Amino acid sequence: MGQEHVDVLKSARESFVRKRRIMAEQMVPSGAAASHFAPAFTDLQAAIEALDRAIVDEGNLPDGYAPALDGEEAMPADPDQTVVHVSFDPSHDPA
Repeated sequence: MGQEHVDVLKSARESFVRKRRIMAEQMVPSGAAASHFAPAFTDLQAAIEALDRAIVDEGNLPDGYAPALDGEEAMPADPDQTVVHVSFDPSHDPA
């Protein structure tokens, strides 16, 4: 079960890395508002680094650590059922 948690974290990290690469490409063109992207880029990088730490932590935990409690539901296999889509673009208006 421990490897399953590591695999989920690695998948989440891959998703954030893809977002980081896209954002970096948007910052490259001459005249691009890199300072506009800086806060969101910083937040994105912090999330990747937090995932790196979580991956190491999960890898160090013994098998059976922190099992689900009675009545606690497992996460659905489809992340779209539970994940709120977040835009790291500060100009994005969620309304």
